[in-house]
Amino acid sequence: KFNSFGIKELSSGISPLIDIVAIHGLDGHCEASWTAGNGSPWLCDFLPQGVPSARILMYGYDAYIQSAAGSSTQTLDGHAESFLARLASFRRISDTTKRPIIFIAHSLGGIILQHVGSFL
Repeated sequence: KFNSFGIKELSSGISPLIDIVAIHGLDGHCEASWTAGNGSPWLCDFLPQGVPSARILMYGYDAYIQSAAGSSTQTLDGHAESFLARLASFRRISDTTKRPIIFIAHSLGGIILQHVGSFL
């Protein structure tokens, strides 16, 4: 079950050649962050039509600086390490470790992605 944290497949693609992975930003939500002006989730509604040969994935993580449950205590390196481990596991299980990846990252998501390089 997906609880807004972790990797979620939004579209399996048609004979996919690439993976597109979206990482939301600070105080963002893995689904709500990627909506068009009309409220449509463009990662689900528009991107698969534009790139049918791509599997579309999104990554959710605790990016909240203020919430009823409290602020995230995860470090930047911790976020990067967790993202890398979850993505690697997801691709290993689906036997797609050799498939190229395109990342879409916003705000803190981009910084986390940059820090992933320190673990490679």
